[in-house]
Amino acid sequence: MAALDVGDFIDSDPCVWNSFVLEGAKSSLVCPVKYKNLGDSELVALCLKGDSQAWESLIVRYRRLIYSIPVRFGFPESDCSDVFQGVCLRLIEHLSDLKDDSKVSSWLITTTTRQCIYLRTQKHRQSFPEDEIDDMADPADDVETVRIQVQMQQNVRDSVRLLPERCRNLMEMLYFDPKNPSYEEIARALQMPVPSIGPTRARCLEKLRILLKRKGIS
Repeated sequence: MAALDVGDFIDSDPCVWNSFVLEGAKSSLVCPVKYKNLGDSELVALCLKGDSQAWESLIVRYRRLIYSIPVRFGFPESDCSDVFQGVCLRLIEHLSDLKDDSKVSSWLITTTTRQCIYLRTQKHRQSFPEDEIDDMADPADDVETVRIQVQMQQNVRDSVRLLPERCRNLMEMLYFDPKNPSYEEIARALQMPVPSIGPTRARCLEKLRILLKRKGIS
C-alpha cells in the first residue's frame, strides 16, 4: 500500500480555516467530552429529544465539512455563513430522517452542494443576461469533483474519531487545529515529551491507514 499523506485529504486551503475560525469566534458552540465518542445516530436521537448539547456537538463535528463546500465554490465569507446557516436549518428539519450513522455526512454533502449550486445560479442571474446563463458550462462535473474531495476528507475525519484517545487528540492538534500549535504546545497539552511526538505520530498514522483501508482508501 502506498504511503498515506494525510495532508492530501485534509483541507489545506487557508480560506477553509479562516471560515472555520470566524464561525467559531461568532458562536458559543462547545463539544462536551461525554458526547465526543457518540455515533451520529446517538447524537441525532438525543437531538430529537431536545438535548441542546447534543445538537451543538453534532454541529461541531460537521461544521468544517459544511464550510469547506461553499469555500470550494469560491464564495466569500458572508455567503459561506449564509450557506452554513441554511444547511443547519434544513438539518433540524430532517433530523428524524437521519437516524442511520451512514446518512449524516452524505446528506450534508448533498444538501450543502445543492445550496451552493442554487446560490451560484442566483448570483449568475443577477450578473448576466438570461441568454448568457443558458450558454454557461454544465457545472455537473465540477460539482462531482467537489463531492468526491469533500467525501474523502470526511472519511479521514470519521476515521480519526475512531482512533484511540491519545492518537485522536494528537491527530486533531497536528492536522485539524486552526491555531496550528507548535510541537511544544502539543507536548504541554498532551503531557508528552516533544521528542516522542514524531514516533507517536508515525504509529497513529499507521493506525489511521488501517482504518482508511477498511473504507477502501489506500
